[in-house]
Amino acid sequence: MSTQSESSFDLDAFRERWEPRIERLKRGWNRYTTHKMGVIGLVILAVFILWALFPWAFTPHTPEWQAYIGYENTRMTPDQVSSLPHPPAFGDPFFAPLGTNVNGYGVYTLLVYAAKDALYIGFAAGLLSSLVGVPLGLISGFYGDTWIDELIQRIVDVMYGLPFLPFLVVLVAIRGVNTTNIILGIAITSWLNNCILIRGETLSLKERSYIDSAKVAGASDTRIVFRHILPNVLPLAFVFLAQDAAIAILTQASLAYLGLADFTANSWGLMIENVKAHGYIYNAPWWLLPPGIAITLIAAAFYFIGFSMEDVTNPQKE
Repeated sequence: MSTQSESSFDLDAFRERWEPRIERLKRGWNRYTTHKMGVIGLVILAVFILWALFPWAFTPHTPEWQAYIGYENTRMTPDQVSSLPHPPAFGDPFFAPLGTNVNGYGVYTLLVYAAKDALYIGFAAGLLSSLVGVPLGLISGFYGDTWIDELIQRIVDVMYGLPFLPFLVVLVAIRGVNTTNIILGIAITSWLNNCILIRGETLSLKERSYIDSAKVAGASDTRIVFRHILPNVLPLAFVFLAQDAAIAILTQASLAYLGLADFTANSWGLMIENVKAHGYIYNAPWWLLPPGIAITLIAAAFYFIGFSMEDVTNPQKE
């Protein structure tokens, strides 16, 4: 009997704690779905996530497939080699809905398999940027007008004085051109906006009456920052996470176009760089346009989601 009473009490406590949060999430989702731009962004992102998780389900071949010879360990004839890059083909002698590149690999297959690297770079760089910028912004704002705030803001000022892309190029060139270093380089240069805006929000929140009540109750600075202020700035942090992910994908594509890419990986930026390197910018639109459109769409998806989330978290701006 006692055990049943304790279980009932635990269930009631769980409901009392989580039901208001679930209701807030439902209201936020309902508000989000009223934004067509945000819904379109989610749909586009969902397609790319499916590509990244299950590329084999969306492509007619694997990345190792080559026009004319398929998976056989043979060589193409001189005439076949001279026909590459081949425009879209839908029957004999092979099937390639977006044509092939100069080596005979299917453009559509490479496009789908490259989604994994694009999302990995976007989410990893965006998350690292948030993990640096949000805590520093919280600390800087909470200790505003002290030496701690002054130190953090002077670091931000110095970083803002560095030209973004040249600094990133030098950093990646020094540490080595691989995906991990590219992500670290992007994160190092993209946390500044997070820090400044989270600082401004924290400066406003720490003047609220519930923060004063927490101080009177004896709550430590750490508890106030991470228990009472952080939950209120998280929606804003998610907005900038989406925007940082878009910036990371665009930056990686720019680095790849400049030849600073991990050539052991498959990426949309590297596909465009290969078009340029082989001199087919004007002669093979089926090879050039798909990766460019994919980069545009995924960046737009993150921006659409970020703008819609900003409206959800700041309904008073209407």
